[in-house]
Amino acid sequence: MKVAIGLGSSLGDRRGQLELAVRRLAAHPGLELLRVSRWYRTPPMRGGTARNPFLNGVALFESALTPDEVLARCVAIEHRAGRRRVSHWGDRTLDLDVLLIESCVIDRPELRIPHPGMAYRSFVMVPLLEVWPDAVDPRTGRRWAESSRPATPRPVPVGILAARRGAS
Repeated sequence: MKVAIGLGSSLGDRRGQLELAVRRLAAHPGLELLRVSRWYRTPPMRGGTARNPFLNGVALFESALTPDEVLARCVAIEHRAGRRRVSHWGDRTLDLDVLLIESCVIDRPELRIPHPGMAYRSFVMVPLLEVWPDAVDPRTGRRWAESSRPATPRPVPVGILAARRGAS
């Protein structure tokens, strides 16, 4: 099944962190990288504590893993990148969010699919539709591309990852 993972970073070598995270995800058995969006420069979310601009993007995978295994892999990669969850919407070295899993709805405290805030955030929807233009909201059956546009400012593209296999 297809799995879309949102990537973000606002500390250190942001682009390097994102590219390394994609390589580490792709190196995991059961995750095959299909596409990676361009990287987008976005301001911090209003109401949060982050002060630095973010780089954001979305990677699309074909997955043989369970949703919980995908989440565990994301959390392990965040931890390895030095992610510490100390403040809500704060600056971070790496943020990985499981955004969407094909035909899957999960509503548990530790995992909510589709991601509850994605439809309201341009920095998620623009790169998501770049890599998965025919993605469908599993709750409604509607294509995300046909949904109303998010309220956040449109992100600014800054580059694209040249996908490489393997991880360091």
